[in-house]
Amino acid sequence: MKNNQIAPFCWLERLFGSATCAFILGLFLLCCLLNPVALAASSPSQTDDSDAKPIRDLAKEGITTPASHWHIYYKDGLHIESARKYLRMKVNALLMIDGGYIGADDELSEAFPGLEGWKAELRRLELSMLGWISDFVDFKLQIDFANVKAIKDNWIGFKVPLLGHIKAGNMKEPFSLSELTSSKFITFMERPLPTLAFAPGRNIGIMAHNSIMKSRMTWAAGGFWSTGSTSKVGEARDAVSQSNGYNLTARITGLPLYEEQGRRLLHLGLSYSHQFRGDIGSDPEVELRPRPETFLTNDRLVSTGTFDPDSVDLINPEMAYVAGALSLQGEYFLDINHAPSLGNPRFWGFYLFGSYFLTGESRAYHKSIGAFSKVDPIQNFHFGQSGWGAWELGLRFSFVDLDDGNISGGKESNLTAGLNWYLNSTTRFMFNYVHAKVKDRLNPPAIGAGRANILQGRFQIEF
Repeated sequence: MKNNQIAPFCWLERLFGSATCAFILGLFLLCCLLNPVALAASSPSQTDDSDAKPIRDLAKEGITTPASHWHIYYKDGLHIESARKYLRMKVNALLMIDGGYIGADDELSEAFPGLEGWKAELRRLELSMLGWISDFVDFKLQIDFANVKAIKDNWIGFKVPLLGHIKAGNMKEPFSLSELTSSKFITFMERPLPTLAFAPGRNIGIMAHNSIMKSRMTWAAGGFWSTGSTSKVGEARDAVSQSNGYNLTARITGLPLYEEQGRRLLHLGLSYSHQFRGDIGSDPEVELRPRPETFLTNDRLVSTGTFDPDSVDLINPEMAYVAGALSLQGEYFLDINHAPSLGNPRFWGFYLFGSYFLTGESRAYHKSIGAFSKVDPIQNFHFGQSGWGAWELGLRFSFVDLDDGNISGGKESNLTAGLNWYLNSTTRFMFNYVHAKVKDRLNPPAIGAGRANILQGRFQIEF
């Protein structure tokens, strides 16, 4: 009996390690304590719950340290404020746990011997702090304990009259709607193939951005030191490694249609990045190798292999349409490599997806950054009550072509079906089925035509 009681913990320990497992359990217990607050605070229909209200009110009121130097309270995160609010900080934790099964045909199984089977992954275990000094300076510090080599958002920003907001540090380059929508709020478990292949991700640099015309338009532009976003280093999008060049990146978005506080909108955008790679005293090697829309494997079904372009131009038009519970979104990516010895290869890709909320919610849009944000269920899930949270269906097709010039990295197309259950604004379960097809890859391992089926799920909570 004793062994049966500890078996679940041992199973988790084998998957994630003892230290990480203990941390997960600690976060889960804290979540259990704080979750009634989130349930009560985020749904008007439950504000009169006699059990939850005292907890919610106590959390919002918080505590004040002796001599009234600091006020500490909880509201969508832990807030710490100085007496006159000269310094304010908000601390959040994020937990994502993935699990699932990958099946493959004979050709893919032979090319990638470890691809098939049941797998589990601690996708994210993040701690982040967003802070404000007076009304002119803000900063963000973020670390992901599940990916200790990844460098997340670590920047300081300044508000400048007329120009807007200037940030310096490690941050996402202003490129792609799917990339700039936080992974906490994306519709599917992972971003689509072309985003994983081409988007620069985070790099160290300086960026200016602002919204104009009552936030109906946004613009952003910056210069970045490319520390691995498209380098040969594994999952290098967020890793500080040897530089492979410099990027100048800009994005502009507009809202021709915006009604009913965002329940009806049309978003249009265009991103461009020029990447200097040759003759700059750094390693110019580039490798495009997207994951097959899952982190349950490190295998890449398509890959260009490493090559040395003199420069790269990235072009990315984007579109999104929201009509109440229905949402449509798509992007096109063109990657132009200036490498005469390789035939100046051009790679490209696109994705299209639709989603629909069975419970009537709508995807939330953040006007000041031109990207989507957190979904708030109309009624939170609560045992013994009528609320069942928000339920969302999604279907996506994505494609990437890494065959051109003297490079034969292959073509991959994925069809993904998704189901999301939002228990409240901070907690959700995600279920994805991905059907991946690969062909025409000559870069080792060579693949004439192969297929894989991925069934995966995620538990996600932020507090």
